[in-house]
Amino acid sequence: MPALTFRDFAFDAAHKTTPDTPLHGHSFKVRVVLTGEPHPIYGWSHDLLEVAPILDSIRKQLDHSYLNDIDGLEMPTLENVARWIWDRIDGSLRGLERVEVWRGTEGGAEGTIYSRGDR
Repeated sequence: MPALTFRDFAFDAAHKTTPDTPLHGHSFKVRVVLTGEPHPIYGWSHDLLEVAPILDSIRKQLDHSYLNDIDGLEMPTLENVARWIWDRIDGSLRGLERVEVWRGTEGGAEGTIYSRGDR
């Protein structure tokens, strides 16, 4: 049975999604879920010490940025941000299962899930 491992990160960024939308910002939260055969000793699918540098690099590209200025994020909806993150991880980490992106407070959050089936 495969094991699931995840890592969360957060970033703050500004964006516009339509010409009528004023420039505004959010605190975004991201969860990256990986799947694979469990390690025979540790049980994890991925060593998070190997995952962290890849995700930290992505977070640094997004944090305190204007998302519309990032190549590939000219229309930075939650769905496009999730796909953009997926594209940066896919190929670097085996077993990428899904990327979840949301904003807002608990009980009032909104978000999206981009998964292997969406490819």
